[in-house]
Amino acid sequence: MRSILIPVDGSKHALSAVKHAISIVQDGIPAHIHVINVQPVIIPLSDFYDYELIEKAQHDEAERALQSACKLLDKAGIKYSKAVKIGAIASTIIDYGKSHKCGWIIMGTRGMGSLSSLIMGSTSNRVIHLAKIPVTLVK
Repeated sequence: MRSILIPVDGSKHALSAVKHAISIVQDGIPAHIHVINVQPVIIPLSDFYDYELIEKAQHDEAERALQSACKLLDKAGIKYSKAVKIGAIASTIIDYGKSHKCGWIIMGTRGMGSLSSLIMGSTSNRVIHLAKIPVTLVK
């Protein structure tokens, strides 16, 4: 059985990647889906920041990003694993894929909002260059 990794950020492009993976599985290609949200490392510039508050905010953001993807997979009756990681986004996606023996990455071309779309566009570009497995970009 093939393992497919889908990085999500809650954007419409990420959800399109999930829908694409669902159609692949429904077309008869057996696969286990791994849905991952990677939160960037945040380095507080001062001791006045509450680290626990920052971690909670990142966890909440990750759960929001995963929620819509998981609902689509649940509705389609497709088995999946979900994960939240913190790190450099592209390399964390690649590392997760390697450690879980994923054979394919399907991801959106852009992320949330205008600034984030630049980041996600840059992330998808980095993933393509770092990956040793096929990467499909979905609009």
